[in-house]
Amino acid sequence: MYLAAVASPRQQVAFPAYFALTSPALRDAARGPLRRALHNGRYCSGVQGSCPCHTCEQWIADLAQAGYDRLRTSLAGNVPQVRNGEPVREMQTIVEWVTSLEATTQDIDTMARLLRGRPSDEEPSGLRAARAQLIRYQLISLEARISRKLAQSRGASARPDRDLMTSAWAAPLRENRVAFNLLVDAILRLRHGSRDLYGFSPEHIEQLNLDHPTARRLLRQTLDHLHALRPEFYLANVFQYLSEGDPLPWTANTPTNPEELLIQTEETQTIRRRLTPLLTTTGSPEHRVLERICAAATNPDPNLIEWAATELNLKPTQAEAQVREWVNQITQADLDWATEQCHP
Repeated sequence: MYLAAVASPRQQVAFPAYFALTSPALRDAARGPLRRALHNGRYCSGVQGSCPCHTCEQWIADLAQAGYDRLRTSLAGNVPQVRNGEPVREMQTIVEWVTSLEATTQDIDTMARLLRGRPSDEEPSGLRAARAQLIRYQLISLEARISRKLAQSRGASARPDRDLMTSAWAAPLRENRVAFNLLVDAILRLRHGSRDLYGFSPEHIEQLNLDHPTARRLLRQTLDHLHALRPEFYLANVFQYLSEGDPLPWTANTPTNPEELLIQTEETQTIRRRLTPLLTTTGSPEHRVLERICAAATNPDPNLIEWAATELNLKPTQAEAQVREWVNQITQADLDWATEQCHP
């Protein structure tokens, strides 16, 4: 097949030729962004091991289709324009390249190998323009686009930071600039694969003039405020990202009247007195398990129960019952309080 096939008026000829020309280079260039956006930076392996997964393949096909559509529009005389109204010069160069006399004799597989390789001064100007417009241009903001699409597919906001910064309902959250900054940072970290709400970067904490315990307390207060203001936003943009793989029920009942509040306060004090010796006796198996339970509240730990069974010398069913009981107690005693007790 020759390069000129890309400009064929017959779609059944032109698209396979375009895909043969661009897909090897597009696949190479998209591998990193797709791995980061879809697999949290891990290696992508499909059902056959050496092939990308179906989702990655679909994105590569969609990118190829978008580039093909852009080229077909240009071949029809409607070359994309820059902001000042001038046509995109590189797209004009590609059109001239694939419709030239030389294109009728240039092997498309050879051109695909050159397109996939490093740029060189000797390569045709059309090839250099194709690398810029049909490969690199298609990958602009790819990770952000994938993140928004995945978020929308699961009911979350496409741009949670924008919603928080502009929505009228979020105005109370914006009153404390530092706490709001921590909230936006945490939600964006969740969106980009983190499962640790409190995984603040040292630079960020220093910039806000905070220490880690203070930042943690501020964020928890702001998350509680968000939950009260907009529970559906909280569930879609915070809870569902944290709950993936979480085997433990980190929930608490909210009192509905003053009497229940008084009873809960008394129970909280009782539970705190019961937990304090276990939380503060560093080095004991109970302390190690409770410390890991506290960490699992914001960074789900699927191996927690199995590890606790070994640590406490219990059967798995006994360990699960004990861990769940401690989860309920820590939730009622207050997670921040329990975490501080573990690290006096």
